[in-house]
Amino acid sequence: MSNKAYLGIFGPGPNSSAAICSENEIIAWAEEERFNRIKTAPNSYPSQAIAYCLEEARKNNLEVVAVGYGWNCETYAELATKNLNETIEKFPSESDHISLKVQQSLNSLYDPEMIKNDLALILRKNGVELSEMEFNFYSHHLCHAATAHYCSGYKDSVVIINDGVGEVASSTLYYADESGDFEELATVELPNTLGGLYASVTEFLGFRAYMDEGKTMGLAAYGKPNAEIEEIFEDIARDIENEFGYIVNPRYRYSGKRTFGKKFTDKLVERLGPPRKRENSAMEAPYPDIAYTAQKQLERLLMSQLEYAAGLNLSKNATFAGGVHMNCKANGVLGESDLFDNYFFQPAASDNGAPLGAAMLACKDETGSKPAIPPLNHLYYGPSFSEEQIESVLKKCKLDYKKSENIASEVAQLIADNAIVGWFQGRMEIGARALGGRSILANPLNPDARDHVNKHVKNREAWRPFCPSLQSEFFKDYFDTELDSSRYMITACSIKKEYLDVLPSCIHIDGTVRPQTVEKGANPLYWEMLNEFEKITGHPIVVNTSFNVQGEPIVMRPEEAIRCFYGSGMDVLAIGPFLVKKT
Repeated sequence: MSNKAYLGIFGPGPNSSAAICSENEIIAWAEEERFNRIKTAPNSYPSQAIAYCLEEARKNNLEVVAVGYGWNCETYAELATKNLNETIEKFPSESDHISLKVQQSLNSLYDPEMIKNDLALILRKNGVELSEMEFNFYSHHLCHAATAHYCSGYKDSVVIINDGVGEVASSTLYYADESGDFEELATVELPNTLGGLYASVTEFLGFRAYMDEGKTMGLAAYGKPNAEIEEIFEDIARDIENEFGYIVNPRYRYSGKRTFGKKFTDKLVERLGPPRKRENSAMEAPYPDIAYTAQKQLERLLMSQLEYAAGLNLSKNATFAGGVHMNCKANGVLGESDLFDNYFFQPAASDNGAPLGAAMLACKDETGSKPAIPPLNHLYYGPSFSEEQIESVLKKCKLDYKKSENIASEVAQLIADNAIVGWFQGRMEIGARALGGRSILANPLNPDARDHVNKHVKNREAWRPFCPSLQSEFFKDYFDTELDSSRYMITACSIKKEYLDVLPSCIHIDGTVRPQTVEKGANPLYWEMLNEFEKITGHPIVVNTSFNVQGEPIVMRPEEAIRCFYGSGMDVLAIGPFLVKKT
C-alpha cells in the first residue's frame, strides 16, 4: 500500500480550509474558522487547518508528495482584469474606479509568487518543504467538480458548478468520464453570476452577502408571488433558450452608483424600493416577497441548466458543487426531477470543498489515475478529543459533571423531557451543517422548541427554521420524496401531511424540511441515541442545529463547547461520556 498523501489548500478567501487524502481515503478536512474562531476566516491562510491535516497524515504514516491550491493564481490576474475591463467598456459607470481598485487588490492577494512563498513558510513550520514536492494551482471550478464527481461514486457524471465566481467563471458544465477526466462543455463568466446575484439580494434584504444567503432562502418561504416584483427580476436576470448560460444585468449589481450597499446599485433601489435596515424586521413587506421571487428565479435558472445538460445525453448521473448548491431548497427541486437517474450534491459545496478537490486533483496528476476514494458517506473529518482530554478540561473549569453509563439513552430521555442538549461527540464535521458531531438537539414534538432555541440559545431571528436528524431506515416513512437519502441536510423535501402537526419544531412554514438521515455505520452513537428516542416517543427524529450561537463558528474544542453552553440557554451538555447539567 502506498504511503503517499496529497494536501489541498484554499485561502485566503471565504471558507479558508485544508484537506488531505491518500490514493484511497480522505484523511482529514477542516476549516480555518474552527481554529481561529473567526466566522469563515475570510482573510486568513488555513495555517492551523493545514497543521491539523499534516498531523493526521503522520498518524497514518503518510508522507505528503504533492500539494494543490484551489485557485488558478497563475492566470487569475490577467483573466479577471480583462473580464472587468470588457464589462466596463460595455457598461460604463461612475463606480468603475472602485471596481478596478478592488480587482487590483485581489490580483495582489492571489499573486502566485506571494501565495507560493507564504504557503512554503506555513508548511516549513510543520516540517514539510514545498520545494521538494509537486505543487499546482488548479482552476477553482475544476476543484469543485472533483469533489462532486470523485465523492459521488458514479462511474461518470454531468457536473454542474455554480458559485459567486471562480477566477472569472461563475457557472461551468463538465462531463466527467470513467477515467476521472473532466471535459469542459460550457461556461458562464462575470458579470453573469447566480451566486453573485443571490448575494446582492441578500445584502439588499439587510443580511451579509456571501454569508447569510441561508437567511434569504429561509425568508423566501414567507413570501408569495408578486407580479410587480417578478417583472423587475425578469429585467435583472433571464435564461438563454437552448443554452447552459443566462444573463444577469450588471446595472443592478456593480455597474452603477452604489449608495446603499457594496453588492447592489441604486438602480435596484429605484425599482424595488429602499433596502431593509438592520433594525427593521425582515418579515415586513415587501422583503419576504423579494426573497420569494429571488428564490424562485434561482430555481428556474438552475432547472434550465439541468434541462440543457440532460439534453446532451451524456450520462444518467448529475453531480453538483459550488456555493449556490448550499441552497437546499433549490437542490431539492433539482433532485426531484426525472431528467437524471441519480443525483449527488457535494455537501461541502462552498469554498470549503475546494481544498479537497485540489488534493484529489494533485493525487490524479501524481499517480496518473483518478483517486480510488469510496463514495462519500460521512463528513466527520475534523479533530476529536479523548475521554481523558475532555475530563481534564471539565476539571480545569471546576464543573460538576457525571460520567454516564449510557450516554445515548440518557440524552434521549432528556430530549424527550424537553431539555435542550449540547451534543459534543467524536470527530468534528466539515461544512456548515451540524451532523451529530457538534450539535444542539431538541424535541421536535414540542411546539415551543423552535422558538426557545432561536431566542434563548442561538440568538437569531424567530422565523428561521430548524432541521431534523432521523434514522435512515425511516426516511421514506416521514418524507414524500424521490430522494433515496439525505445524509447531509443539503436537499429540502416535503414532509408527509400526517406529520405536519406532529413534528412542529422542525418543519418550515412551507411544509418543507432539510433532513439528515443518520446511518448506523456512519455515526453509531448518534444513531443509537435516535433509536432510544424512538423507544420513548415513537419517533426516531430530533431537532438538530449547529453547536454555536449566531455569528460564531461551530465549536471544535471542549473549552468552546463549555463556553457556548454556559453562554446560552442550553440545559444539558453531553460531551463524550460526560453530562453537565445547569441547576
